[in-house]
Amino acid sequence: MKTQVVLLLVCMLFSKALSLNCYQCLPSLTGPCTNEQTTCSDQCASSTISVFTSGTKQDISMKTCGVEDLCVSGSMNIGIVKVTNNAQCCSTNLCNSGTPPALPKQVPNGRVCYTCDTNDCSAKVYCEGNEDRCISASVKQGGNTVSMKGCVSQGFCVGSGSSGVPGIGLTSVHCCEGNLCNGAEVFTLSFVLMIVPLISSILFS
Repeated sequence: MKTQVVLLLVCMLFSKALSLNCYQCLPSLTGPCTNEQTTCSDQCASSTISVFTSGTKQDISMKTCGVEDLCVSGSMNIGIVKVTNNAQCCSTNLCNSGTPPALPKQVPNGRVCYTCDTNDCSAKVYCEGNEDRCISASVKQGGNTVSMKGCVSQGFCVGSGSSGVPGIGLTSVHCCEGNLCNGAEVFTLSFVLMIVPLISSILFS
């Protein structure tokens, strides 16, 4: 699972065009990462992703090349797992020296979406903070496909990308507005939403 996590985060954030010097500090689950320098396209990024599951919280901090779709702060809540992302991007040499704090605890905002449990996907989850959309997605890992539904921030539902992790794929990703909509209007998958395979790895590996 640790290898999948690191591969996913690297694929999410690396940019191929080179012109800007940025700090790079990729996550390690065995200890803090060490600042190095790398050459990126036009942005540097630093981000703190928090994963809440089974009453525990895991913070993953990183620094590397930035992509526009990563530069959002928000969260996704699928009931048994909640993921928050606090990202900062900048466009001058070595500007990503700091690490943003994890997002603070959020409060319910009145929106309600469907979520999935061990039986079906008719349970409900109450959205928090700026989670202003409902999401429905299928996560394929190996030969298994798992349905996921819940609340998500708007910023997670724009952009394009793919996980780049062998054996893990996202299909049928939909974001929509309105209580309990979970599967109406289709938005394009964002780089941040690629954290879903990470959740799948944590839960089902």
